[in-house]
Amino acid sequence: MTLYERFERVTRKWWFYFLIFVVQFLPPYPVSSVTSSQDFNRLVVEILSHALVFSWVSLYPLFKVVPLVFLVLLFFFPKIGVLFHLFVAFHYLLFAFLQNSAFLENRGFTMLTSNVVMMCLVALSFFGEVFARRNTLSFGRMNWKKWLMVGIAMFAFWYPIDIGTFRPNFQLASFFTNVAGLTFCMMTPFYLMILLLSYPGVNLVTLRITGLIGTIIGGYNFFLNFIFDFSKFWWNGVLHLPLLFLSVYALILSLRHD
Repeated sequence: MTLYERFERVTRKWWFYFLIFVVQFLPPYPVSSVTSSQDFNRLVVEILSHALVFSWVSLYPLFKVVPLVFLVLLFFFPKIGVLFHLFVAFHYLLFAFLQNSAFLENRGFTMLTSNVVMMCLVALSFFGEVFARRNTLSFGRMNWKKWLMVGIAMFAFWYPIDIGTFRPNFQLASFFTNVAGLTFCMMTPFYLMILLLSYPGVNLVTLRITGLIGTIIGGYNFFLNFIFDFSKFWWNGVLHLPLLFLSVYALILSLRHD
């Protein structure tokens, strides 16, 4: 049995999903910054609204352009998959630490540990594909289902929102200048799209882990945007639906594959 086959079997075990469940309860760093559940909720909002990613504005266009360049190149040169997977692994490491860490005036350096661990796990799954070589990245003939998937993913990739008011903003200029290229929630549909277009010739471990973590984080965002404050965040919630839909679909496919 190969190492890939061992990991593929492990990610089907009940205890693997139990471990992912336990990760949800990892305390933020530093632990002393949280004294109650209300304090924890405030901390989450503070970190996400002051995350390090918002200081990387000058690099926003780069992390929109590079994934698009890879997408185009993969259509014509599938053998660049090694470079693609290395980049995606690096990209997820950026999501993990830039989105979930902040320097807060009243708390100092803070970090949402559970999110960091989950996103690093996705990064490792893509890095593992560099050695497993299970993804064919051959998209085949496009049909309406594939084009629908592309449309859903690109809708998230565009992320047409005014981040200050959380209202719709369909200005084409924002396509390359917004923060989406450095966010897990907007880029995961894009990367899942590439894997799903290649299905069934995909690395099931990568597809499964990405789909699982995407489902968890997509579920959190569904609650935060549609339940917590619908009147303010409803449009942001709509823009996060591609993450939830494609992640659930990818997870189901990865578990049904024979």
